[in-house]
Amino acid sequence: MDKAFAEWPHSLWASQVPSFDFEPVTPDSTFDVVIVGAGYSGLWSAHHLLEANPSLSIAVLDAQQPGFGASGRNGGWCSAFSPMSLHEVALQSSRESAIQLQTALISAVDQIGDFVQTHNIECGWRKGGTLSFATNLPQKNRLLESVQSFRDFGFDETFIQELSASDSMQKINVPRSLGATFSPHCAALHPAQLVHGIVKILLTRGVSFFGNTHVVDIQPHTITARTPQQTVSLSTNWTIRATEGFTARIPKHRRDVAPLYSYMLATEPLTQSQWKDIGWENRETVSDARNMVIYAQRTADDRIAFGGRGAPYKFASRVDSRFDRNSHIHGLIEQSMRTMFPAIGNSTITHRWGGALGVHRDWFASARVDHQTNIASLGGYVGDGVAFSYVAALEVARAISNHRIAPPLPIRNHESPKWELEPIRWIGINSLLRFTAYADRHEERTGRRHRFIGWLLEKLIP
Repeated sequence: MDKAFAEWPHSLWASQVPSFDFEPVTPDSTFDVVIVGAGYSGLWSAHHLLEANPSLSIAVLDAQQPGFGASGRNGGWCSAFSPMSLHEVALQSSRESAIQLQTALISAVDQIGDFVQTHNIECGWRKGGTLSFATNLPQKNRLLESVQSFRDFGFDETFIQELSASDSMQKINVPRSLGATFSPHCAALHPAQLVHGIVKILLTRGVSFFGNTHVVDIQPHTITARTPQQTVSLSTNWTIRATEGFTARIPKHRRDVAPLYSYMLATEPLTQSQWKDIGWENRETVSDARNMVIYAQRTADDRIAFGGRGAPYKFASRVDSRFDRNSHIHGLIEQSMRTMFPAIGNSTITHRWGGALGVHRDWFASARVDHQTNIASLGGYVGDGVAFSYVAALEVARAISNHRIAPPLPIRNHESPKWELEPIRWIGINSLLRFTAYADRHEERTGRRHRFIGWLLEKLIP
C-alpha cells in the first residue's frame, strides 16, 4: 500500500461505517468495462451501465478502497446546483442545453432519493432543501444576482426563492441575517453510508471490486496498475477514468485536474435546548454568499457538520494524507461555525478532516467518451459531485451504450484546457485563494465589494 495514503481520514463519516478490504486486482484479468476510481463517479457509472446492459462484466479499481476520496469525506449535500453558471453553460452550448442540464440535476436529486428508498440504504437522507444566507450587503446582492440568473432561464420560485430576514430566521437562527435564498432541490445525507450502500448493491449485481490497486497508465483496451505485490496489466473493452481529485497521480493526466483541498469538522451531538435556539428543524443544508465557500448540515444524529475551503494548493498537484488536516484552516472554519451558530457554545469538536476535490481549468464539469480509444472520463465537479456525478455517469453510460434516449447534455465531450505548468499553477491558484479571502474581509469590514478583486474573481472563476 502507498504509505502516503495508508491512513483513512479522521472524518465523522469514516468513523461511522465499516471499512472495505477488497483485495488487489490479479494479473491478466479481463473485463468488458474497467472503472478506475471507486467514488460516486465510478459507482454511478457501474450502476447506469448495468441498467443499460445487465450482462456486462465490470471491475472497479481503487488505489485505496471505495469512498476513500471526496465521496466519503464531503459535506453530504445532494444538490441540484452546479459549479458552472447557466450563463456560462449557455455560452459553451446553447440556452436550451443549459436548461436541459439544470433540469437533469433537479431530476438527479429525486432519482438518488428514490434509489436510497428503494434499496433501504440507511444514509440519513433528508430532502429539506438548501438555504444560503446573507449577513452583509454584498452577500445579499450576490444572492439577488443568483436568483435573477436562474430567472433568466425560466426557473421560477419553485426552483429558488428569496426569503426576508425574518422568514430566514424562522427556519434557522443565523445572527445578523439580512435574508436568504431557499431551494427545495437538495438533500442532506451521510455520504460514506451512501457509498457503502451502493457498493453492496453493485456486488449483488456481479460487479468486481479491487482495492490497493494504483492505476499508473491507461491505454486503449489496456490498463497498467501497481499493487503491493506487483505491476499488473488488465485487458478491457472500455475504460472509465473516474479519479476526480486524484487524477494528477496518473502522470499523463497531471495537468487535467487541480486538486483543491476542502476541510470539515463536526461537533458532538447538540442538546435539544441548543437545537431549540438554532431551529433547523427540517435539516436544510446551509451556506452563505461569501466568496470563500462554506457549507453545513445538521446530521441525522444531531451534530453540525461544517466545512469550508481556503487551504493552499500543493505544488505539482500533490495529494497526500498529510494534507487532510490543517490546524489554521480548521481554526478559521470553527470560528465561522461558532459565529454563524452561537448556540453551539462550548460544545466539543469531535472530528476534523479534509480532502481533495477536482477542478478543471475552466471550472466546467465534463463527461468525455472517445469511441476511437474506448476510453471515457468524468469529473471536475468543484464540490458539487454527489448529484452531478450521477448525471455525468448517466451521460457516460448512454454514450458507451449508444442509447439515444435524450440529446447529449452540454457536459458531453466538453474539453477543458490544461492547467498551467508549475510554478505558474501554484502561484496562480494560491493567489486566487488569497484574493478571495481578502475580498470577504473587505466586505465584512466596509459593507462594500472590492471592485478590482470582484472583477478579477469574475474573470478567473467563470
